[in-house]
Amino acid sequence: MPVPMSMNNEVLITCGERGCKVSRAFVISLPGKTVRFVNQTKKDVFIHVSHDKVFKTSRFSLTPGQDKTLTVRRVQRGIYPFAVFCKCNGEFCTGSSMPIIIVPR
Repeated sequence: MPVPMSMNNEVLITCGERGCKVSRAFVISLPGKTVRFVNQTKKDVFIHVSHDKVFKTSRFSLTPGQDKTLTVRRVQRGIYPFAVFCKCNGEFCTGSSMPIIIVPR
């Protein structure tokens, strides 16, 4: 069964009593489309995408309130995990599952 494309490719990063969370841990994006990472915590966050070809950069940081929009490059279809480390609690973010970017074809 095909997975529906989401119109909202925004990854919100928050930090609360129960730790750091990634609100959209399941992002589907085609090459040429964008993914926006938004730091809604009060400390810096560090993001690492497992495959260095998905975006122009595979590692970047965001200061509190900062966002960064990246364009998905021409990569093979697949599932690309990413990790978010939050300085607010010194831990990696959690989501409903391991955060991933899916590139379908």
